[in-house]
Amino acid sequence: MRPPLLDRDELLARQAFQLALVDLFRTMARPDDIMVAAAAALGSHLDVARCGYDEVSADGAMTRGVSDWSNGTLPGLTATPDGDGDGDADAALGTGVIADLRRGHTVIVDDCATDARARDPATARCWAQAGVGALIAAPLLRDGRLAAVLYLHEATPRDWTRADIALVEDVALRTSDAVDRVRGETAVKASEARYRSLFESIDAGFCVIEVLFADGAPYDYRFLEVNRAFARNTGLDDMIGRTMRDVAPDMEQRWFDLYGHVATTGEPLRFEDPASALQDRWFEVYAYRVDAPELNHVAVLFNDISERRRNEVALSESREELELATRVARLGRFDYRPADGMLRWDDRCRALFGIPAGAPVDYESAFLANLHPDDRAAADAEVAAALDPRGTRMFDSEYRTIGQSDGVERHIVAHGIAFFDGDSPIRLVGTVVDMSDDRRAQAALRETSERLRLASRATNDAIWDWDLRSNSVLWNEALTRAYGHVLPDAKSTGDWWLDQVHPEDRARIHASIDAVIYGQDSDWTDEYRFACADGRYADVLDRGYVIRDEDGAPTRMIGAILDQSTRKAAERQLRAINEGLAEAVEVSTADRDRLWELSSDIMLRAEFDGTIVAANPAWTDMLGWSMDEIVGRPLFSLLHPDDVAHAGLAAAGIARGEEVARIDNRYAHKDGSYRWISWAARPGDGLINAVGRDVTADKEREAQLARAEDALRQAQKMEAVGQLTGGIAHDFNNMLTGILGGLDMVRRNVPEPRPDKVDRYLEAATVSAQRAAGLTQRLLAFSRRQSLDVKATDVDRLIADMEDLLARTLAENARLEIRRQDATWPVTTDANQLESALLNLAINARDAMPEGGRLTIETENTHLDAHYTEAIGDLAPGDYVAIGVSDTGTGMSKAVIEKAFDPFFTTKPIGQGTGLGLSMIYGFARQSGGHVRIYSEEGKGTTVKLYLPRFHGTAAASVPTADRDLPRADGECVLVVEDDVAVRMLIVDILGSLGYGVMEAGDAHAAIPILESERRIDLLVSDVGLPGMDGRQLAEVARRHRPDLRILFVTGYAEKAAVRGEFLGAGMEMITKPFALDMLAERIREMVAR
Repeated sequence: MRPPLLDRDELLARQAFQLALVDLFRTMARPDDIMVAAAAALGSHLDVARCGYDEVSADGAMTRGVSDWSNGTLPGLTATPDGDGDGDADAALGTGVIADLRRGHTVIVDDCATDARARDPATARCWAQAGVGALIAAPLLRDGRLAAVLYLHEATPRDWTRADIALVEDVALRTSDAVDRVRGETAVKASEARYRSLFESIDAGFCVIEVLFADGAPYDYRFLEVNRAFARNTGLDDMIGRTMRDVAPDMEQRWFDLYGHVATTGEPLRFEDPASALQDRWFEVYAYRVDAPELNHVAVLFNDISERRRNEVALSESREELELATRVARLGRFDYRPADGMLRWDDRCRALFGIPAGAPVDYESAFLANLHPDDRAAADAEVAAALDPRGTRMFDSEYRTIGQSDGVERHIVAHGIAFFDGDSPIRLVGTVVDMSDDRRAQAALRETSERLRLASRATNDAIWDWDLRSNSVLWNEALTRAYGHVLPDAKSTGDWWLDQVHPEDRARIHASIDAVIYGQDSDWTDEYRFACADGRYADVLDRGYVIRDEDGAPTRMIGAILDQSTRKAAERQLRAINEGLAEAVEVSTADRDRLWELSSDIMLRAEFDGTIVAANPAWTDMLGWSMDEIVGRPLFSLLHPDDVAHAGLAAAGIARGEEVARIDNRYAHKDGSYRWISWAARPGDGLINAVGRDVTADKEREAQLARAEDALRQAQKMEAVGQLTGGIAHDFNNMLTGILGGLDMVRRNVPEPRPDKVDRYLEAATVSAQRAAGLTQRLLAFSRRQSLDVKATDVDRLIADMEDLLARTLAENARLEIRRQDATWPVTTDANQLESALLNLAINARDAMPEGGRLTIETENTHLDAHYTEAIGDLAPGDYVAIGVSDTGTGMSKAVIEKAFDPFFTTKPIGQGTGLGLSMIYGFARQSGGHVRIYSEEGKGTTVKLYLPRFHGTAAASVPTADRDLPRADGECVLVVEDDVAVRMLIVDILGSLGYGVMEAGDAHAAIPILESERRIDLLVSDVGLPGMDGRQLAEVARRHRPDLRILFVTGYAEKAAVRGEFLGAGMEMITKPFALDMLAERIREMVAR
């Protein structure tokens, strides 16, 4: 057991020792001095024989003897046989001791002779050599590694107290901290010295600044440190303690913003920027935050790069000038490096070889491969010659390329220069230019020259070329062939030529030629008499052209002499004939004047601007205008405004000398109407001469024909959609009836309570099926094949009943206004379909007024005459009620109006409309014997007018039906005839569940035996569209055997049943598929109860 801790006095003494030791350490600046002082102080205080502080390197070597202290009882370790210097830690302290120290345990040995560690021969030998009888060794660890050991040795055994051990460990720690502090301070001082040396020696400017902020924004910065290079790079001296605004008030704010960003975020910045306040210098800057963030200190390393920037700008401008020059000259650039085979082309060079911009190129596949095969070897040899140091080192070549991508052949001229390193070629640089146009022009010139040479041989014109400087004239062969002159080498002088001109014409010709040669004109034309070799004179037309040099001086004159003797003789003969015809013309003029007066077609003569100069009397008969009202008036003032531009173009053509075979325009009659006039016109005597015929009747017939063709096309379109719709409606409605009926039966037969999800699924399926049924009905409505229940209907009462529904349909910012005419006639229509049409129009109006507005519904009695109905087609003239639905919304364009009634056409986004609303309304109106029109302009709203035929009589008031329970049977029997198994099953099941006796048949042939039997049948329920014999034919057979039998028809679609009044007889009703089962039961109950 260890001796107890110290008493109070001993404790105070020990604390005083520790404080004194710390004070001693503060005065020391060398690690060795600290280690020596610690060993001496601790050894003396604990009165031990020997004390030391040794450090252990990373490889386990121990530095010994540096801090060894002894009181003389034991010699210092430096005096021991292995104490000469560094040694292995295991050898110095023993393997077992070192192992414990490495684990961080303080080693305490009271008696080295008896301690268990002495069993290790190496440890025992170490202790014996050091003369140790007792010891304490305290380890110091850094990063888990043994870094130093503080040890105490006694020559004899000693019982170490806990206070001794604690003090040794404390002194060991304090000594390590002091050594580390001194070494750190030494390193910092060395680093500071190195930094200061670098700070002052670098060429780059360096400074430390304090960024100054106001309201969180940087506005200035103060210089805390600057190096010598600072002034050299900025031109600023004595900056420490001063701010940038002090010396450069106009410094750009961006500099303060950039340094403020570094100070606040700690994010380093590297940038280049100019400082106009510092003589427009450019700086390359690296800025980073230093010291505590709250100090806003930023270190700035920078270089003045103004010279470099000026060089870059100059280089950029030089490159731009070079690029501009090559672009203007259409030059491509190349740079060939033969050592590594690298070839660089700009995109203009690539284009000359048909290679896309930016595509990679090389000497073999881009240059040689795209040369014309005939030019490839020569161009390759010229490149090799330029790269030969013994040659001129110039590259001048012309070759053809075949475009790699476009296959175009181009003529290229290339010029370049080679650069050498000694005798080794390193670069061939140059330009290329496309000479294709020049070569083609040269070829064309050669071809033209050859053609001209051949033409001059073939023509009878005497072609001459007068060299004005030498006064020599070169003639072609026609001079001999046409005029008989034979000249040596086909040459003469200019004087010889003028001598051949008739003496009476010579002075005039000489003057006219001189006027052209010495004047401003270049073209010359004149007629004269030219002497032939046989002495006669030929009448000629001579034409020449003066060629001048770049200074405008005349150098040559080229021309041709045309022999027109024959034409001149003919003209003389023609003049004689004309004199004889003058009298005939006078006669012809008299005939023309009679035609002018008597013609039923209008005639006129007018200026080219349209002013009428003369008009014949037919104007009064055709257009009502007298001659005094017409003559002097612009013809365009009578034109219909839509025809002015067309007529203007025709008048301009006539002014150019063109004839107009026919042009049709509308002209105002004096009574205010317009007539179609078909004109034929031609120019003559500087005027427009025209004849016009009234074609108004023809135009009306053409318009009627066009309307009829439009109506036929619409009818054919309606018929096509109707056939398509009718083909699928029956089967589709049968399927929907089965689906809706099945869902209804599930509701009726699955007892409650049912799971919530079941009702949700049933409702979802029902809604989807009903939507499908609605789609089918809209298709049938458009194609005019829906089943209509046509009866007399009070339109005003129907609209009044719908007023609340229509008002709820609109948005809150829209209002409804209904205007009724007094005593509005009843109409013949299906009231339910009319309600659907009005609701559909109200919804369209709402969608067209996203910003709100007004929806107006008004009714009026009107009469449509035959002229109006003929324009529509199959609409009968007579009395109609017009129902107008108007909105103040966005309106429609003309193109949209033309397609508005087309099925599936919609302007609404996908998912917001089927495009069947207006087409359904159109089909309903036409099926009802009426019509529908749209009036609209973009931005001005839309009005849809629905015309329905008047009912002559009084419309019956509608009687509301009260809700009641599903009616049950009272012993009645029903025969159900339906070819669709699912529909038949549903009808039979619901009737059976209501107590009816039910018989069923799949078609008419199966039903007839039942009808002919004696069995009780109160009601026949039959599908209209049965296979073979249809439902209506079956009803006729049934009535022959049972005259009073009531019959309920069920139809998905049947063309003959489209209008119920024409299809049903007495005691017959109709219900449309898909139907609700309770509606079917209600209708059956009503019929059997009559």
